[in-house]
Amino acid sequence: MKKGNRNYIAAAILACSFGSQAFAQDTGCIVLKSVAEQEKEVVNANGEKTRQLAPAAKIVPGMEVVWTVTANNICKVPSEKVTINNPVPEHMNYVANSAFGAGSDITYSLDGTTFGAPTELSVTENGAKRQARADEYRNIRWVFRSPLQPGASAVARFRAVLN
Repeated sequence: MKKGNRNYIAAAILACSFGSQAFAQDTGCIVLKSVAEQEKEVVNANGEKTRQLAPAAKIVPGMEVVWTVTANNICKVPSEKVTINNPVPEHMNYVANSAFGAGSDITYSLDGTTFGAPTELSVTENGAKRQARADEYRNIRWVFRSPLQPGASAVARFRAVLN
């Protein structure tokens, strides 16, 4: 793959069933897997409480879902500038500061087209311009700074609450 070539990946989630589907604009070497999970409290044999992720079973309004998209490089060459674009599922609101992706630059969009840092996003309400709130973000983009090596994976994660 030539340097500077970009693998654009878009992950979409079927919010109505809380399952996930992934698709890629340029499938190339990258395969996506999307998972919806809930954080649950677990008590171990010593009575110590920890929090663990478990598959999302039944989600009701007000519940938080942890969405994880894993990009796997299935080719024998590195993939440059891997980018994951993921919509916030319909009927859900993004949880502020919850997006995570080690080694990536994360930006957000209100319309799925124009991306920027939270301080760069604004909306006009009643004729006045204001900074967009996290619950107004409709898409999240992770751009991984390092090439994704053959057989390697990159993980993008965020939280959203069902309306």
